[in-house]
Order: sequence, then structure tokens, then C-alpha cells
Amino acid sequence: MADGQSLKHKAVSGVLWRIGEQGANQVISLVISIILARLIMPDQFGMIAMLTVFTAVAGVFIDSGFSAALIRKIDRTQEDCSTVYWFTIVVALVCYAILFVCAPLAADLYGMAELSSILRVTSIGLVIGSIVGVQRTLLNAEMNFKALTKFNILGAILSGCVGILLAYLDFKVWALVFQNLASTIITSIFVWCKVKWRPSFVFSKKSFKEFFGFGSKMLGSRLLDTLYGNIYAITIGKVYKSADLAFYNRASSLTQLASTVPTSILQSVTYPTLCKLQDNDEALKSGYRRTLRLAAFVIFPLCLGLGSVAFPLINVLYTDRWIYAASLLSIIAFSRMWYPIHAINLNYLIVKGRSDLFLRLEVIKKIQGVAILCVTIPMGLEAMCWGSVCSSLLSLVWNTHYNGKFLGMSIIAQLRDLLPTLLLAGAMFVAARLTANALGNGALSLACSTAVGAVVYLGGAWIFRFPEIEEIRNIRK
Repeated sequence: MADGQSLKHKAVSGVLWRIGEQGANQVISLVISIILARLIMPDQFGMIAMLTVFTAVAGVFIDSGFSAALIRKIDRTQEDCSTVYWFTIVVALVCYAILFVCAPLAADLYGMAELSSILRVTSIGLVIGSIVGVQRTLLNAEMNFKALTKFNILGAILSGCVGILLAYLDFKVWALVFQNLASTIITSIFVWCKVKWRPSFVFSKKSFKEFFGFGSKMLGSRLLDTLYGNIYAITIGKVYKSADLAFYNRASSLTQLASTVPTSILQSVTYPTLCKLQDNDEALKSGYRRTLRLAAFVIFPLCLGLGSVAFPLINVLYTDRWIYAASLLSIIAFSRMWYPIHAINLNYLIVKGRSDLFLRLEVIKKIQGVAILCVTIPMGLEAMCWGSVCSSLLSLVWNTHYNGKFLGMSIIAQLRDLLPTLLLAGAMFVAARLTANALGNGALSLACSTAVGAVVYLGGAWIFRFPEIEEIRNIRK
């Protein structure tokens, strides 16, 4: 009982620290992005977005699923950690060498010669980050989110100051490059100084084989996910203008604040917690059901709320030269609202060690998504965004398939749990959107439509006595 209470305390404490970190981090990043958006033209942001796929894919290879495997192994040893450490360093160096050599090819892909030097400098962050990869994993495994919170916030503030200063001095796209690099360097220094663990000069074939058996399937899954997650950026950057990619990225990043970021908080905390309960199916089922309802209660209104006030929000924060991003934001919100349901269902498979099923699902969904993308490309950016909504809804069926077999949590059962939240969030969207349309795109419209949406949703939840309110109260206690 004492161990269970301790685990619960760590989980709740972890949630609060992760919320604090991500909340502060995203507010800081949002403020910095607003300032930079007024100093740097949209096409400059688009240039950075064009290269994201290359560093993201390299990052997947550097991790190779070993961090998840290391967290999952409760009795990890010095030999295990050292093996992962040296593997990570070597792969990071190899990835950087490949990116350095192939940088001109990336520039040719988009027809912009300047991208070659930008990619070569940006990729240095991969090597620097790999030096503290295991230390960061150990902080997550120990649920020491307090330290990670402090480091990430300090890194965001200091690197943001670097980016703003360089943008003010008219460094243009290079202000964004050095801002990202400074963030990696600063947080890496903090993590290295905080975590006392240091690698030994050993490499265990046994440890490597064990981690590779689990991690290789995670590598395949995350590689597919990363490529698919950036396929819109690749397509838009190649087919349309770099400014169009900047508009799409701006809309996408705002929806990530409402969807991906809160979900990653839940995953980072619940994964090490539920790994300790991996042999208790009843406890897992109860935990996942509560997590799904709570995630939907928070994230559905955040995503639909953003979509409802998209036009006044973009106009007030980024000026009217970014207004096309509002059209995309109001569509993407309907796709991203389902992200936590996908992620939490898939998290169960990882906890149970079924990375093979995880990979199978990723393959199926990516084939489906690419097919929808190919159909919508000629129709324009907005049609591509609507295609992502369709893909997200279809993916619900695939992601809940195995949970329906293993835990009795079919898509019908999950939607039954989520239906009250979905209906209330939908009512909030309609009320806020009508208010925004009536008042225009100014600050008054943004304030009034946000207030109307908040009153409708929170008031409705209180009137109909949503159980998630009591759940949140218990977490606060």
C-alpha cells in the first residue's frame, strides 16, 4: 500500500511539474514566436520548417527506441546505461556526417542553395543533445520532472533572448538557427551538471541485444511516425511556396499547444508509472479509462476553442500578414483534438511490450494517410488539412482495435465515455465562433469569444456534473 501511495504521489507530482514546465515553456515560446514573427518574414520561418524532417529523422535513429527500453527496464544497471550511451553517441556522429555530406541534396530538393549551410549548422545540435541523452532518460525514469522543468524553462528564456537579439540585428533566418542551437546547448549543460551518472568504458552485447529487440520495433514505428508527421511540410515546401509552409507550421504549432503538448505530459508521466503495473490488466484498464476521459475533458475544448477564435487570434498576435494561417488553424483543430485518444491507446501496447503491434498499426495508418494526402494535394492547402481530419478519424478505428481485444476497450466503449465531453465542446465551438464572426478580428472579438466559450464549456460541465471536475479536484488535493 505504501509503495502504491508513493507511486501515485510521484505520478501526480510529475503531472504538476510537467504541466508547470510545458505551460511556462509554451507561454515563453509563444511570446518569443510573436516577437520573432514581427521581425522575420514568413518565408524565413518556412526555410527552417523545410529542414525539420531531416533533423527529426536523424533524432529517431539516434534514440532508436533505446530510451523507452531503458525506462521500461526496472532493474537497469551501469552496464545497460553505458551501452545505450555509447551507442547513442556513435549514431549521432554518423547521422551528423551523413547530413553534412547530403546537405546540398536537401537544398536541391527545395531549390534553395542557402538551406545547405543552414542544415549543416542546425545538425550540430543532434550531437550535443546525444551527450546527455541517457542522463535525460534517467531523469524521466526517476520522475524527476522538477529538474527538467527548470532546465527547459531556463533554456527557452536564454535561447529566446539570443534569437530576438539576432533577429533585431537583421540576421534573418540565422536568428532562428542559432536560437535552436543555443537552446540545445544550454539545456544539455544543465542536465549534465545535475545528473551525477557518468558512463563507463564498457559496451555489453547482451544489453545491446536486449534493448535492440524492443527498440528496433519502436525505431520502425517512430521513423514512420516522424516521416509521416513531416510529410505535409515536405509536400508543402516542394509544391507550394515557403511562406505557405510557414502559415501551415504556425497553425500546426498552435494546435500542438492544445493537443500534443498536454498529451506528451500525460505520456511522460503515465508511461514509467504504468510500466510498474504492466502485469495487472485491471489496474491498467482502470488507469487508461480515467486517463482517456481526463485527456478529452482538457484537450477537446482547447483544440476546438483555438479553432473557434482562429481569425482574431492570428490577427491580434501575428498581424494580418499571417491571417491565412487562421483558415488552416480552424481546420487542423478538428484533426488534432483526437491526438490524445490515439496516443493513449498506443501507449498501452508499449507498456505491455507489444512494440510489434505498435509497428503494424503505424504502417497501416501511414499508408492510409499518404493515400489521402495524394488525393488532396492538387486541391490546395485547406483540402489537405481536411484530409488530415479524415485520416485522424479513420485512425481511431485502428488504434482502438487491439485495446478492444486485450482490455475490452473498443472504440464504441471509448466513444461512449467521451461523448458528453465531445457534445459540450462542440456547443462551446459554435457559441465562440458565432461571437467571433459577429465582432470581427480585433482584440475585443478575441476576448469576448474566448469568454463566451469558457462560460459555455465550464458552466455546462458544472451544471451536468461532469466527473472529470472531481478528478481534477482530487489531483489538486
